[in-house]
Amino acid sequence: MTPKVFERTYLALKREVTSGRYKPGQRLQARSLADVLNASTSPVTNAMRQLVGERVLEYTGEDGFIIPWVNEQRLRDLFRWSAWLAVASPEEIDGAGVQLQADDLTPDDDIVVATERVFLALVGQVQNAELIRQVDNANDRLRAVRTLENRLISDQRDEIAGLERLRHEGNKPALRRAVSRYCRRRLDIVPQLVGLSYQDRH
Repeated sequence: MTPKVFERTYLALKREVTSGRYKPGQRLQARSLADVLNASTSPVTNAMRQLVGERVLEYTGEDGFIIPWVNEQRLRDLFRWSAWLAVASPEEIDGAGVQLQADDLTPDDDIVVATERVFLALVGQVQNAELIRQVDNANDRLRAVRTLENRLISDQRDEIAGLERLRHEGNKPALRRAVSRYCRRRLDIVPQLVGLSYQDRH
């Protein structure tokens, strides 16, 4: 197996298992996922092991590889961690780059992708590779839950565009407050998000 094959399989598998199509605690079979990804079982298994190390998947002796269980405390911790990372070094944010506008997000655009892009942009200018990797991991682990937020929060597009506007302006105090407000809104709906996570998604 070449590094290129592994990387391609790893990225495809990560997109699949964080898509929100699987319930927390659901058991994953390498062979079935290999069929979905049109890949060999060996690189899929190796990729699953790496995702366990990243806490995107879990491994138990009884059930093997599973989608991580979601509970209220775990989800609150993830939201707080993600928000803390986003403003970990705000003094270095200078607003560089092209600003995302609310009108740029059409109904067909993926608000989850836009959210991840903004959170990465908040730390991308810091040029701290470790911090960027942490934000990327937080995005991976929150992705499935973020696909549910639009059922409970109707103004996500304006909210994300507002964060991006403050980043672009370099308004650091206002940006801190906006990220804190973003986090509090999610903390307020954690019980509902946990419940939705365990429902069928068709």
